[in-house]
Amino acid sequence: MEDNRPNPEKILAKIKQQQMDLEKGKLKIFLGYAAGVGKTYAMLDAAHHAKALGIDVIIGYIEPHIRPETTALLNGLESIPPIKIDYKEKTFKELDIDTILKRKPSIVVIDELAHSNVPTMRHLKRFGDVNELLAQGIDVYTTVNIQHIESLHDLVEEITGVNVRERIPDFMIDNASQIKLVDIEPDDLIQRLIEGKIYKSEQVKYAMDHFFQRKNLVALREIALRRTADTVYRRTAHEAGSFGTSGHIEEHILVGISSSSTNPKVIRSAARLAQALHGNFTAIYVQKDDNDRSYPSDSQRIQEHSKLVEQLGGRVVSMQADDVAATIANYARMSGVTNLVIGKSVTKNRWWSTNFKIADQISKYAPNLAMFIVVDEHQEPKGFLPVKPQFSLDWNDLLKMIVIFIAVSAIGLLFFTFGVGESNIITIYILGVLVLALWSSGWMVSIVSSLIAVLLFNFLFTEPRFSFEAYHRDYAMTFPIMFISGFITSSLTRKVKKQAREAIRKSYRTEVLLETSRKLNYAKSLEEIITEGMSQVVKLIERPVIFCEIANELITHSVASSSDVLTAQENKELLSKFHNANERGVITWVANNNQQAGMTTDTFPEASAYYVPFFSGESVKGVLGILLPIEVPLPAFERHILNAILNDFAFALDKWYLQKATEEVKREAELEQMRANLLRGISHDLRTPLTSISGNADILLTSSNKITDEQKNQLYHDIYSNSKWLVQLVENLLAVSRLDEGKLAIEMQPEIMQDIMQEALLHVVHNKTTHRISCQVEPALAIAMMDARLLIQVLINLIDNALKYTPVGTEISLKAEEIDDDIQITVSDTGQGIDDTLKSILFEPFTTGKIHRSDSGRGLGLGLALCQSILHVHGSQLTVLDNHPTGTIFSFMLKKGDINDDE
Repeated sequence: MEDNRPNPEKILAKIKQQQMDLEKGKLKIFLGYAAGVGKTYAMLDAAHHAKALGIDVIIGYIEPHIRPETTALLNGLESIPPIKIDYKEKTFKELDIDTILKRKPSIVVIDELAHSNVPTMRHLKRFGDVNELLAQGIDVYTTVNIQHIESLHDLVEEITGVNVRERIPDFMIDNASQIKLVDIEPDDLIQRLIEGKIYKSEQVKYAMDHFFQRKNLVALREIALRRTADTVYRRTAHEAGSFGTSGHIEEHILVGISSSSTNPKVIRSAARLAQALHGNFTAIYVQKDDNDRSYPSDSQRIQEHSKLVEQLGGRVVSMQADDVAATIANYARMSGVTNLVIGKSVTKNRWWSTNFKIADQISKYAPNLAMFIVVDEHQEPKGFLPVKPQFSLDWNDLLKMIVIFIAVSAIGLLFFTFGVGESNIITIYILGVLVLALWSSGWMVSIVSSLIAVLLFNFLFTEPRFSFEAYHRDYAMTFPIMFISGFITSSLTRKVKKQAREAIRKSYRTEVLLETSRKLNYAKSLEEIITEGMSQVVKLIERPVIFCEIANELITHSVASSSDVLTAQENKELLSKFHNANERGVITWVANNNQQAGMTTDTFPEASAYYVPFFSGESVKGVLGILLPIEVPLPAFERHILNAILNDFAFALDKWYLQKATEEVKREAELEQMRANLLRGISHDLRTPLTSISGNADILLTSSNKITDEQKNQLYHDIYSNSKWLVQLVENLLAVSRLDEGKLAIEMQPEIMQDIMQEALLHVVHNKTTHRISCQVEPALAIAMMDARLLIQVLINLIDNALKYTPVGTEISLKAEEIDDDIQITVSDTGQGIDDTLKSILFEPFTTGKIHRSDSGRGLGLGLALCQSILHVHGSQLTVLDNHPTGTIFSFMLKKGDINDDE
């Protein structure tokens, strides 16, 4: 029978997500398929309805409109004036997000979600402002047209011929709480355009000839209806399937990332397919080892395309290999990919390039994989790969060349004298060129060394010798072949060196990642976790980093880590950037908003570093600042390794904070159990002596004339003993509570042990004692560092424990003796001793149940626990041993003191 019970983990995850959603603001999007359909009017009308219900609504930003109906709806709503920003000799009006956050309304109305902000603002796009408002629990009403959604960009451009530059990521639509489609007939929209209700009269003719053609509007309307329906269906299916299991196989779409200018079109096509199939979306980037010969803009494009994938809700995977097709096919098989989307550009074949069809290669490796090929006729021509010429020889390489060719020539002349043929001597020179290629660094050495090898061979070994002339006709072929052979050999050697370096770099990066996990697992304290995590990040990027600990959304402590690759001065200059007030402001913003910011992001992109928040629960515990290189962007493979290290770092921190929270909860539970045990024990241990005191006092009051003097003295003695026991019990309770709370002040002073022991005996031993008690101090004036009143309490408890729970006539011995720089104090008896099974829990308070300790016969079991607590604050520990042949020995150590010590 199939088990269709709900998954408890999914239920808890859904409840947690719902709780988080309740704390965040709700986003309501008014979606249209073109300008003029009435989005802003519908949004303002909804704002008036909300205000009529008593909800606090304000207008954050509304685009100026020429439509009187829309303008009239602004009346009656509170408005936050936009801020004016001067940029490039122009004045712009932008959303005043700081005033809105300070005002903190229930709903804020913001027009044009896809708007691009002035670069000097903290968010590059207005949707960044909206996300910040939502994170602070403020609901947002906003408007957007269908052509501004990122995944639909290429589709809209094919239909309308317009390249829409202002776009929003798809997650803004998918995560919206409500989407209201504002729709009118295309004919009615065109009529509104003709009447001048959308654009000014001089713009109407141009709009009708281009964007506002009827066929364009019909197509855009259909796209808007489908996108809205898909979003609603996906959300409904997700909510319905949250507590159960899906019966269908989940689709997994894979797309390749490249530096091609048309790759964004391929990525968007894959995202639309994933959305239509309601499947997962993954992008893979295969970095080849020869990426140093790539175009200068390629690395930047790879970063932009990876960012586009993340905006479209996909996951980016980076790998490093020579065979791109085989790597993609292998990943598709291992990851359960059902559909592959790849691009194909229509370009003319060039004589310098190979017509490499990656689709055919992938089909050969994975014949059962469904492939979708996106054709683009607007491929950007590239031409030749860039070459970085180095026409100067390094002095070290020049010196190496001289040494090698002197040695090679000497060997050649030696062989020549023994009659070795010229063909063998040629191989010696080629061997010299190969050795030089391994030993040198510049690629020009390969050309120069091959040429010098030919010239030296001609000068030293061909007829006429010691001249650059050659009479034999075969030399016309020998010299070019020798030069080409030397050049090819040295080039291949240099390529092997380069591949070896790449392999070492790849191995090093992988080792750093594995080492990160190992070191963070072994780190025990918060300081160790932070230090190890920062050092691993520095190892990878070779740039300084800083970690700021956060408490109550404020920076409490900062730790910096320098790079060993850079000089001390360079590290100092780079780390000084973190002390800038603007950078501190970015860190505070990251801590307050729980979002990444800084370099390479859309929030504070002008910052000097990239800032990552570290969470534990729902609060930010720290922010890591990374000074990424500006001139050369971090390669894709290194960037993904960095993300993996940051994930391990964040996991280790979260684990430490969770363990700390668990320990606090455990301690609270123990304290609660202690309080419960105390209440259970105190009801008996206080009532018994109080009942005895009350009964004896009643006898003295009512029957004093009927009892003898001896009986009266016995009653007085019982009252005194029980009263003293109550005083001792209350003192123990108060001392334990003060020690546990850390409120007991310790005053360490040098004290004479003889006086301390005598004082303790006076509080415990009376004239009619039933035990034999001895006290011995060696030497007689032994002095120890202590808090006298607390140590007397320890000795009283130990002696009282021995008196109560050893038979009459038992010998009790107190002894203090010097051992090196310490004083050892022992309290021993010759009683029945303590069972070995009880020794491990002997110093724990409030032990109840069937197991009773030696000091728990009459009391709460606090005596020995109090002794141990007092000795801990003295830097010592109470231990228990067996006293042979019978009995028990309690002992502890104190530091030896000097009576003249100022302490």
